[in-house]
Parts: sequence; structure tokens; C-alpha cells
Amino acid sequence: MHILFLALLALSMPESTDSLRTTDIEEVVVVSTPKEDMRLRRQPLSATSFSQDDMMQRGMTSIKNLSAQVPNLFIPSYGSRLTTSVYVRGIGSRTGTPAIALYLDGVPQVSPASYDFNLSNVDRIDILRGPQSTLYGRNSMGGVIRVFTKNPMHYQGTDISFDGSHDLGGAPAGRQDGGGAGRYRLNLTHYHRISDRFAFSGHFFGEYDGGYFRNEARGNELIDRQADLGARARLIYKPKADLNFDLSLSHEWLRQGGYPYEYEGTTGTPSTPAPQTRAGHIAYDNHSGYQRHLTNVGLTTEKTWPRAVLTSVTGFQHLNDRMDLDQDFTDRNLYTLIQRQNVNTISEEVIIKKATTPLNGEKGLTSEQKNLYLWLFGANVLHQWTTTEGPVTFHSDGLEWLNSLINRQANLHLPTITSHDDDGNEAYKMNFVFNNTIEGSDLAFPGTYKTPTTNLALFHKSTLQHLFGAEGLTLTASLRLDYEHFSLDHDAHYTFKQRYGLDGRLTYPDGSVREGMMLVPTRTFEVTDALRGSLSKGYLQLLPHITLQYAFTCGEDDTSSNAYATVSRGYRSGGYNIQMFSELLQNRMQTAIMHNVADATIPVMESVSMIPSDVKQTVRGMLTEMGTQQPTDVEGVTWYKPESSWNFEIGTHLNLLSSHLSADFALFWMETRDQQVSRMSAGGLGRVTANSGRSCSLGGEATLNLRINEGLQLQVAYGYTHAKFHDGGFVPFVPRHTFSIDATRTWTLTNRWLQEVTLHAGYHGAGRIYWTESNTTWQNFAGMLDASLSLQRKHTELSVYARNILSTRYQTFYFETMQRGFAQYTKPAEMGVQIRWRF
Repeated sequence: MHILFLALLALSMPESTDSLRTTDIEEVVVVSTPKEDMRLRRQPLSATSFSQDDMMQRGMTSIKNLSAQVPNLFIPSYGSRLTTSVYVRGIGSRTGTPAIALYLDGVPQVSPASYDFNLSNVDRIDILRGPQSTLYGRNSMGGVIRVFTKNPMHYQGTDISFDGSHDLGGAPAGRQDGGGAGRYRLNLTHYHRISDRFAFSGHFFGEYDGGYFRNEARGNELIDRQADLGARARLIYKPKADLNFDLSLSHEWLRQGGYPYEYEGTTGTPSTPAPQTRAGHIAYDNHSGYQRHLTNVGLTTEKTWPRAVLTSVTGFQHLNDRMDLDQDFTDRNLYTLIQRQNVNTISEEVIIKKATTPLNGEKGLTSEQKNLYLWLFGANVLHQWTTTEGPVTFHSDGLEWLNSLINRQANLHLPTITSHDDDGNEAYKMNFVFNNTIEGSDLAFPGTYKTPTTNLALFHKSTLQHLFGAEGLTLTASLRLDYEHFSLDHDAHYTFKQRYGLDGRLTYPDGSVREGMMLVPTRTFEVTDALRGSLSKGYLQLLPHITLQYAFTCGEDDTSSNAYATVSRGYRSGGYNIQMFSELLQNRMQTAIMHNVADATIPVMESVSMIPSDVKQTVRGMLTEMGTQQPTDVEGVTWYKPESSWNFEIGTHLNLLSSHLSADFALFWMETRDQQVSRMSAGGLGRVTANSGRSCSLGGEATLNLRINEGLQLQVAYGYTHAKFHDGGFVPFVPRHTFSIDATRTWTLTNRWLQEVTLHAGYHGAGRIYWTESNTTWQNFAGMLDASLSLQRKHTELSVYARNILSTRYQTFYFETMQRGFAQYTKPAEMGVQIRWRF
């Protein structure tokens, strides 16, 4: 940290202080927000915004880069873009539905597999924290991320940028990381306004990452390579001054390599075979990777009348992806998963609100603004069709483990027969030797799951200005009625051949042993089973939101500041854990195996006179019980309930020092019921979402934006969250602290070859983060130091940047499976160059 402050002191040279003020992004970037009537910092909520320049300086190429740079926001960087887990203020989950909603140009991105997309061509990102469920609905109980691309009506020209970077230094001692081919990005965008009625933009992007992490079990291959190609188009048509059509289209193709999960050692007594993988190394034997096609279409229509504005937002999203996963992440050939998804989502939202000029928040309100009543009504419908194929397949080592597990468990329960001679002395002991084998080199549990989801909602917001005649006092009350319906059509099955026989082992008093006595001749069975059927569930949610806000000024030269208090309710959708079907089938498979064992064993056993009758009865009862298939409660095992919370928040947005300083503060208290957490299933065959009771989150947030002089700006953001279960420890994946500090120094020059020089330095970190519900593993506070130097001449900009300058190494992700721990770590220092042309 001292490096950053020394840089600030060195850069703080005397400058002219004419017209100094902090810049509000909304003064520069024009966006359409049909649910709002005022700028973001004048609203009663906690929010952070980043402009395109902010994102470039901070190296934000995906929303995962927002982690720790926004107070109390943590997005773990792990594996692939299959899903994006967002944790904010003590809630979030790796599986299931997201805790924070994402909107791209006003259109919801429903599937968490679509969250991590390319951010080139993005003009601004807003992060709204705290429940936004009343206006934004499902899965926004932690907040909303709003992404806006450049509007060709307001911005014209051509942007071309090329970015190349490479990791610095080698891998830590004794490791096989390093040696990647670097990362390269190309972006080409054209914005054109043909007339006041029509404008369009076209954007192409490509990205290649040569990877950094190596897999020792696959010839030290670089496993985290990826390639990303895509295009976006936006068309705006205004046939009349009061009518606007905004159409956006995009498609992205992505292909990624495997998952850089290092083996951390055992966390208990593993039941699966021990790997040869050394702790601190990546070594799994089966191919892993992720690929997808993602298409988005959005149409926003806005009609304005003198007293009302009607907005319609129509969205369509298509996602087709495939994940290959070595589920044991070791060099043993245990089991794999190949998951394919086909997701189609269509949404429609209609909003009508009172037309009014937004409050400027300055001193002195016009007569038209006094006693102003604002209203908004909205309706939303969303339907999603999802088809998932997810066969778990056991391979050679996995089948060996399954066979040994079945035989070991059976032999533990089979009784020992003791024989005595005429004098009452022990003649011998006979132990049963259970020999069962699932034949073949592979055992698959294929399944097809269709999970259609429907959401319907009505919502309203009323805002009363100057409450009780008090100028600046505002009351806002909102209410949403939300209905969700889920269905699950499942077809999961298996087929294999079972070979079974029962031997006996005689032990004589002198210790000698006679092996291989055939008691039940070996037989082969065809075993097949299926879980097919349909389930459905629906529920209603009532979501109120009440806010009291007071606007004021802090001095004669300061613009309006405000303070607020909010009470709101949020919720996150429930759903079905389709990952549980492999486990359900495995349990049914063991019962089917024992059913065949009973059919083969009991008749033979009954015919053997030397077996005592009490032993026959014991074995008969045990085998009959173990071989009797019980009804499978599919819904009880797979369904997880919706999560809900009450949020209490007080905060303020201050403009101080003649607007040289903007400061935002908030304190929150969140009570959450049926909290959703991600857990490994009991059999270790997949990660599922489960309800973990109640939790309480207490915390605060602070953001400062200080313009020291005309060319030097400092931004500081801090968040604190104390999130604990009522009957347990800390909520996992929630950092106790998040902190970021960024300094930007700009020199404006008169040199004919160089017009502007900008130096940026930033540090951001998070911790402590508990990785498990048991709180036995954690990552202490750690962060990264980044910097960039930008040189601008007319239409050309050259930037040199460095990420993780100190090569800080810490866990960005950790999980446990089959009594073993695995973790992903940060990459070392990275240095790159970007060149950008603007015409």
C-alpha cells in the first residue's frame, strides 16, 4: 500500500484549480432507465458506477473484475464461464439461481451462464446493492448489475483497439505453471448516425488466451486456454420525437480449456483410491473444458405523451453450451461429467410512468416541482425453456472403487458361521466372501432434464415529494406481486451387466485357511432402471419496499446531498437440483444389485443343511431388506426452496468541498430465511443447492471520490460484512472486508506530438473468506496492485499496463469433494500494451 501513496505524493504537483469538481458519470454517459426519475447518486440506494475509461484503466474485461472493487461484492474467479457466482452483503451461491440480476441495455440476462461475457464496447456499468426485487423482480435480492453499451445517437465514429499481454517471471519453485502464449484482444466498432431519426453501431471482438496453468497428468499441457469471438449490433430508429425504437443483437462463441484446480490434500478419510497427485499441483487425467454459443436480442420501445411515458422491453436469449469435467480432479480415472445445456428465454416488460422533468437536486425548487407526485406501474412476463443432458460416467478406477465398496459393505454385514465337533470344540469358522462385479470398462448414468420456468409479475411505485410540506423530504413506496412456476421432466436411467457369486473361507483351529469354496455359483444379470416423470411447483411472493429520503445542501457552493432510510424485502428463486439424479440412480443401483444377490443366494442357502437356521433367517432378512426397492422421493431430494430476506438500510450521498469530494456511506442489516448454499452431494457426484436455515448480515460501505486538483483524482471504496448463520458459523464465500483505492493523474500537454498523459495506480483486495460452512478453511485478506500509463495523441492512444505487480499469490476459489480439497490461485504479474484508434 505504501507504494501507492508514495506515487500519489509524487504526482500531486500544483495545478490550476479552475472549475474543479468530481465528475458524475451520468453527466457524460446518457442511458435510458425507465424505472427511475433521477440520477443514480440521488436515489436512496447504495450504488457504484464505472465509465469506459474506468474499466480500461482498471483492466475490467468481464464482470468478474468487479470483485473487491465494489464494496461488499465478491465474484470468485474459477474454472469456466459456465456459471458466474456473485456474493454481495452475505448472500450468494455457486449453483442454482443468481443472487444479483444482470441487465444488458435494459434486457435481463437470466441464465448465470450468460453473465460472464465480453465487456468491450461497454460504455458504463452500474452496480446497485441491496434488494431491488420490487422493481427488478426475481433473483435481484442482492442487487442489480446494469451494463450499457454506447448509444450511436450520442456517439459517432470508429474505435479500433488491440491489446497484448504476457505473464512476467516464472512459476513458484517446484511448480510446472508458466510458459503460456500470452493474451490478445481485438475490438472494432463503428457508430454512425445517418440522421436525427436513425443511427446504428456494429461491433466485432476477438480474444485469445494462451493459458498459464499446466496439467501434469496430461503431459504438462496448458489447460486454461480460451478463444472468444463475437459481434454486436445496435439500431435506433426515431420516426417521431415522441417515439423511439432501440434494437440490439449479439452473438458470442466461446471455447475454454480446463480447470486450474490444485490438489490441496485430504480433509478426512477418502473412500476413493488415493491419487499420485502431489499437493500443490494440478494433475487430472481426463479432458475438461467448456464451450458455448450465446445469442441475445433486445427491443426497447418508448412512447412519450405530455403526462406519461410508456416503455416496452422485449428480450430473447439463446444459450447452447457443453461442459466436460473430470469430477474427481485427480490422476485416477474415476468419473467424469459431460453436461449439455440448451436454454431459450423470452421476456417482456411494460412500464408506464408519469412524465416529469427529473429533480435537479440543486438549491431552490420550482413551483412545478413542489408537492410533486410521481407514479409508475409495470408488468413483467418471462418464460424459460431449459433442456439439460448430464451423464455421469464411471471409468476403470471408478468401477473398481464401486465394486470394492459394494463388496466391502456386504462382507461387513454377512455373519460368520462357527462349527463345533461332538466334544463341543470349535471345528472351523466359515466366512462368506461376497464377489460382485459390475462388468465393462465404463458405467454411465445418462439423463435428460427439461426445466421450464414461468414468471409473472405486477409492480407499482409511488413517490411523494416534499412530504408534510417539508422541502426535500420524499417518501417512496413500492410493491410487487411475483408468481413463479417451475416444472421438471426427468428421464434418468442406466443399464449394465452384473456378475455375482458367493464363496466361503474356512478357518481351522490351527490357523490354516481353505479359500475359494463356491457356495453360490457365479451368475450374470442384466440390470436396468430408470427414473422418469414430471414434477411442478409454484408460489407467490409479495415484495414491499419503503424509503424515506431527505435532500439537503452542505454549503453554499455544494450541490444537493441526501440521506435515506429503506426497508425492503427480496427473494431468490427456488428450483430443482438435477445433479442429484446420478446419486439417486446410484442408490437404486445398489438396491437392484442386492435384489439379484438375494434371488441367487437365498435358494442355495436354504438347501445347505450345515447352515444353522438362525443364520439362514438373519441372511434371508438382511438380503431381502437390502434388495427391496423403496419409493424414491424425487421432489423431496431435488427441490430447494426460494430464499427470502428483509433488508434495513440507512445511508447518505454527500457532495462536499465545493463538489471536489463526493462521499457515499451506508449501513445495512439483512435477515435471510431459507438461505441457499452450495454443497457437494452426499455421494460426491455433483454440487447441489441446499437451504441452510437463517442467517444475519450486518455491515457497512463507504466510497470516496476526491479530485485533488485538475489532474489528480483519488477513489477509495471499503465494505464490511459480518454474515453468520443463526445456528452456525460464518457464511462461506463472503469476504469480511473488501477494499480498493485508485489514483489517476492526468497531464494535459501542448506538445504537438502528445496531448495527454495519464498514470493510474490501483490496489484492490478482499478477505477473510471462509470457503466451507464448517469454516475450517479460509483465505486471509489479500489483494493486487495494478498500474497503467496512457499516452494520447489526437486519435491515437497507447497504454502500457501491469496487473498484480507484486505477484501476490492467494486462493481465488476453494472446494472439497470426496474428502479432498482443491483450490485455484491467482496468476503472477502480467504486463501488456494496448493501442487504440478513435476516428
